Amino acid sequence: MALTNAERQRRYRQRLKARASGAALVDQTRDAVNRAIDALWAFHQRPGPSGVRWADVDGCFTPELYRAELERSPGNLLQACRAFLPDFAGLSAAEAKAITQVIELSDALRLAPLRLIPLANAA
Repeated sequence: MALTNAERQRRYRQRLKARASGAALVDQTRDAVNRAIDALWAFHQRPGPSGVRWADVDGCFTPELYRAELERSPGNLLQACRAFLPDFAGLSAAEAKAITQVIELSDALRLAPLRLIPLANAA
């Protein structure tokens, strides 16, 4: 059964309130991590300096295998994200932003001082 316009608006307002209150923080964090993994996977499919795709080098031929490799050790995701610092070479602006968000989340959880990560150089 389709929702009425009033029901859609009510759900939309509920989502906005949840975001504003921090109730959806964990879900937003998961979304940020998933966007970063998608960005890393997109880069992973591109050829490296030798012309060979990174997937051919490490044997992760599907997004599921790549994600499993990142999950294998707690630091793998952050190490992969930080590998693009300082200039995010080879990433689109959207990919760089997704990866930057995970780095900033990690820094916040470690109580590291706030630092600005420039995105201007992202290709």
